[in-house]
Amino acid sequence: MEPSIALIPLGVARENHIPTRIHDTLCLSNPSTMSVYDAVIQPEALPDAMLLASTGGLLDAIVYLNHGHVFANAMTGNVIFLGIAFVDRNWGGVVPHLVPLVGFLAGVLTSKHLRTRLGIRSVLLGLGLEIAAVFALGWLPRTFPEMAFTGIIAYVAAIQVASFRRVDRFAYNSTFLTGNLRDVAEGLYEFLNPTAPAEVRERGRAQARALGLICLCFLAGVIIGAWAAPRLANRALWLAEPPLLAVAVLSFRRNPTAASPTPVNSR
Repeated sequence: MEPSIALIPLGVARENHIPTRIHDTLCLSNPSTMSVYDAVIQPEALPDAMLLASTGGLLDAIVYLNHGHVFANAMTGNVIFLGIAFVDRNWGGVVPHLVPLVGFLAGVLTSKHLRTRLGIRSVLLGLGLEIAAVFALGWLPRTFPEMAFTGIIAYVAAIQVASFRRVDRFAYNSTFLTGNLRDVAEGLYEFLNPTAPAEVRERGRAQARALGLICLCFLAGVIIGAWAAPRLANRALWLAEPPLLAVAVLSFRRNPTAASPTPVNSR
């Protein structure tokens, strides 16, 4: 009979790489068993994540206010409105909320394909596609079909959220906040827990700080978008260009190999 992990002294267990908790088991997972393509998702610096979050809030506010009260990023909201419209037999309200869902799924599939084929280069390519799409949509009149508009924004936003998932040691989302807020609360709990080890408290503090700043930047983007949408119409989208360009430049400077023509090893 194998000895119970709980009976093994903590120091001996860690010295021999024996997991003592579920968290330790996950941390000891062999990286080689992970998909080689997902290895191109590198941790971003906190400023990058904050800029992307502000962009996510900005785009969602503008699209919601100017294009039929449909979310471009918050797919949960679209599913709720879709279900309500279905129950009310409001078939005209079903399709407008279905289109961004399809666009989001297409964007995630595109991001996965780019990571599979291009490796680290997919990050800059995805950002470039989003920058170009947002710039082009800003030229369109408000009479442009709303469903096409929201579908395109949902598509490029999905590429962003699928390509940028980690800040430092933590997972995050740059286009909606539910998971980020949960991690802020859990980080605060670990930081404020007087019985927790020092390293756990420090990690909790870092987690609450990083995810909290990301949430605040998302809110700032929403406020700016809500102010700009009725005043600038679709040209309000251009306010997303500076932060997206800044992230592209910072990503390139930290990973110059992202512009290399060498694809990821597909073995």
